[in-house]
Amino acid sequence: MVRSSTVDSLVSDVLEGRMNRRQAVKAAATTGLSVAAVLSGVAAASAGAQATPSAFVPQGPQVENLLFWTRSSPDTSPNEWDALTAVVEAYTAAVGSPVELVTVPDADFKQKMSLAAPSGDGPDVFGPIAHDWLGEFAVQKIAQSWTPESIAASSELSQPSIAAVSVDGQLYGVPLFSEALALMYNTDLVSEAPATWDDLVAKATELTSGEQYGFVFPFLEQYYQGPFFFGFGSYVFQYADGAFNTADIGLNNEGGVNAAKFLRDMYYNQQPAMPEALLDQASAGGYIDGLFESGQAAMTIAGPWREPPVTAAGIPYAVATLPTLPNGNPLIPFVGFQAMCANAYSENLAAAQDLVNFLGSAEGVSMMVAGFNKAPVRSTVTQAAVELNPNFEQWVAQAEAGVPMPNIPAMSKVWAPWGAAMTGVLVNNVPDEEVQALLDDAVATIDAEIKNSQA
Repeated sequence: MVRSSTVDSLVSDVLEGRMNRRQAVKAAATTGLSVAAVLSGVAAASAGAQATPSAFVPQGPQVENLLFWTRSSPDTSPNEWDALTAVVEAYTAAVGSPVELVTVPDADFKQKMSLAAPSGDGPDVFGPIAHDWLGEFAVQKIAQSWTPESIAASSELSQPSIAAVSVDGQLYGVPLFSEALALMYNTDLVSEAPATWDDLVAKATELTSGEQYGFVFPFLEQYYQGPFFFGFGSYVFQYADGAFNTADIGLNNEGGVNAAKFLRDMYYNQQPAMPEALLDQASAGGYIDGLFESGQAAMTIAGPWREPPVTAAGIPYAVATLPTLPNGNPLIPFVGFQAMCANAYSENLAAAQDLVNFLGSAEGVSMMVAGFNKAPVRSTVTQAAVELNPNFEQWVAQAEAGVPMPNIPAMSKVWAPWGAAMTGVLVNNVPDEEVQALLDDAVATIDAEIKNSQA
């Protein structure tokens, strides 16, 4: 991928102090340039080309073509696409095997893999995918298994990331990045992140006036409710000895009931006050994004995927770990890991694994960090990543304090019943005794659906 002279000019402006990274990113975004190219150029020049040397030299074998399916797109996620293009071009230059990069939409990805892989029509390599997809791909024998010895410099990978790509103790992919929800705040409005929930409520109340809100988040979404459930002592499936016990579902335990009541009372007691529009689940996410990007929201709960649009909107922001709840426990988010996988049905399996190892190596990850804007799980890349984006330090800290998303097929049975129960609690503002009943019904439904799927 050839870098334009305008990108080189922006890189020089940052290195010579004429603008900072944020200004360069905004300039790139507003002129249609690749943000990934600008940030990668700055990082490489700042840290030195040999700051993150690859621990893996690709060996091939050389093949006529390697098909690579990804959810990234040149239209909807151009920075990710550019990063993937750069790294596969580097692989081709090293080994000689052409790599065909193909977008498969997120909504269709799992079904297409399930149908295409066993018939021989699937890709050789696929990803990055969320680690919680691996359970299904492992059961279907689509994802190729790995040993620690077959993954390049596996000792550099964080233990949570290794556990996340393991199913029943067996590795099924190479982890690249982690992501978790944290507190994002507008630094023009909030000078210091709140450390406690009471502090958050106080700051938010002070900053709420008219069409401006001190704090908003999509509180009807279970992914965003998770930090409250886990902070109050609830869980989805009990985890012990490297395995999830699907017979032990904790969403309706005392902690789960307290979390549901807390979220209900937070909204209806206006502690802090949030707009009625948040009760429209279908549009709440876009509404919240618009508030923050227009400077009308001071604080929100968000993931690293929100950084590029907020930066492009020109909003000065910072990231902090989530505050502690009134019970003294921190809010504990789900943690997701992004992984690369080889298709076990590939006719070019050795070459596919070689490419996956290159993608997951220090050199490969370094080339993708800017485009994906996610915290790397490989220790040899961390320092350069923080140099590229100081917020990675907070994203990593939050991920380390989180709960990995269960990566087993049973997790797919959780979302709808949990969501229905919490919609009942929050939209209908039900009394205390009904909260327990709704969560009990949800857990009973989850349990029944899991048993039916295993019959």
